[in-house]
Amino acid sequence: MLLRSWWKNNRRKFQGVRCSTRCSIGLSVEKQTVSSVGTRDRLARNSVDGGRIIYLLDCGHLAMLKFPTFWAENTSQGKFMLNIAFGQSKYYIDSLSENVRRGLRQKVRRGEYPGPAPIGYLNDSRIKLVVVDRKKAKIIKAAFEFYAEGDKTLEDASHFLAQQGITTKSGKVWHKDRVKYLLTNPFYYGHFRYAKEVHEGKHDPICFCFY
Repeated sequence: MLLRSWWKNNRRKFQGVRCSTRCSIGLSVEKQTVSSVGTRDRLARNSVDGGRIIYLLDCGHLAMLKFPTFWAENTSQGKFMLNIAFGQSKYYIDSLSENVRRGLRQKVRRGEYPGPAPIGYLNDSRIKLVVVDRKKAKIIKAAFEFYAEGDKTLEDASHFLAQQGITTKSGKVWHKDRVKYLLTNPFYYGHFRYAKEVHEGKHDPICFCFY
């Protein structure tokens, strides 16, 4: 009850601080707070978060930050070392992001789609590839053939899919924009879009390209 009352009276001091940072701060019933944090990159993942933590120290809302490797007291030297630590955390996060993007680009160059498979396909976690959903692929192919007759509208295709069991989660027919996206998705003829470009994929096509 004491901690809950303290947080209720002092929560405005921590406005603007990211949620995970607020959850990491060890609250106490004292006037100043000592924060015990597992890793500094969990406390501040960008320069804005780090600046706000320094600001809380400047305002006296935080008295000390404790990490497994060092302590940061509310002194000029402590805040200087904290700035360096936050800079290292920012470098780690940026490097991690670059490595993830590099890995995704390599997958794209190999023809592997780096995302959730569209309807008619499945993400096979065993081989880390997209495979054809044999049951729904037949329905998707039939929808392409149905619309390719030339006298059908997007609403007609939507109702056709609904008759085959392809509906929204609430059981409603697809909106025509979603049907248009499906019918113009290059994934179904063996390609895929990534970073606003179309790439050739390794997955099996469901139908041929009509345009």
